[in-house]
Amino acid sequence: MNTSIPYLLALFCAPFAVSWLLTLILIRWSPRLGLVDQPNERKVHTQPTPRGGGLAIYISLALTALAFRSAVDRDFGVALALGLGIVLLGLVDDLRPLPWQVRLGLQTLAALVAVAFLSGASPLLVKVLAVIWIASLVNAFNMLDNMDALSAGVAWIAAAMFWLAAVVREQSLALDNALPFLIFLGSLSGFLWFNRPPARIFMGDAGSTFLGFYLGLASLRGIFDGESLVPAWLAPVCILAVAWYDLTSVVVLRLWQGRSPFHADKQHLSHRLAGLGLSSRAAVCVIYLLALASGFAGLALLQVTIHGAVFVGLQLGCMWLAVAALEYARHFRPRPVPATIKSSGRPTDLPSVSSAKPGANPDGTG
Repeated sequence: MNTSIPYLLALFCAPFAVSWLLTLILIRWSPRLGLVDQPNERKVHTQPTPRGGGLAIYISLALTALAFRSAVDRDFGVALALGLGIVLLGLVDDLRPLPWQVRLGLQTLAALVAVAFLSGASPLLVKVLAVIWIASLVNAFNMLDNMDALSAGVAWIAAAMFWLAAVVREQSLALDNALPFLIFLGSLSGFLWFNRPPARIFMGDAGSTFLGFYLGLASLRGIFDGESLVPAWLAPVCILAVAWYDLTSVVVLRLWQGRSPFHADKQHLSHRLAGLGLSSRAAVCVIYLLALASGFAGLALLQVTIHGAVFVGLQLGCMWLAVAALEYARHFRPRPVPATIKSSGRPTDLPSVSSAKPGANPDGTG
């Protein structure tokens, strides 16, 4: 296998160029195909925006795999073949929204077939958990696609971490496990060029669901290959922690409010950060930092003993608990004091909030 730097650069630059060109074409042609994301009360963007960028990501990935067959293996081919079904399902949903039961059922079926092909002689429990893992990530990255460059950016960071994990563990830049991630990074980069704020195109369900499917399947490869060490099992959880946190928190909030977990709204992590006063760009940057912190923790897990892995896991758990506490702290702020005590010790009623002058802040924070 060719291990030269020019060859590795080609594996990144080729899908980048194809994805960049196809995305540019889709920006112009998507509206003619009916692939337009219209703004509404649950979305952040305010102008009709073309979508379908996921097609550019998938096609560039597939064409590069055909051009550089020596860089990919059978597992990558299976992921692409089944991923095509996920992309087409998402494309249909982009054109004409499908019931969530249909989407989830077909996504789970694709995950089931993928696990059947790639899991080998893994125990039944591992196979069941793998199907749940993949189907959950398909929906996690779909839900995460709610601000410019958010879902694709988090996927880029996760793929970079998986690539680094493969390189660091084997001390080689030409690993079978590493090269597909390099191609994936190139495809994502070409799309992100146009998806960065203000986005000129969205990837749509066709793209976001494929990202979750591919990363979910690729992250299990070490486990399917027989890796039994606990750090190897926990590393993918850490690297994909942002997607899991957003999915879990949103589902819990919706169930707590008595609504379907598949009911779209503006309660995602990015929306909640924006509700704390951050701009959309700042919220996305904060989530990128969380993805990097969790990703590097996942890399650390692969380099330490079991005891070290416990400490890394505890540290990461504390970080996410702190994030959750900061998110919901605003709901527990003390209410304004209704009265004050003069030096004489007699209470004097304060004006009510409703009678305060327009623009006054009853919290006294300015």
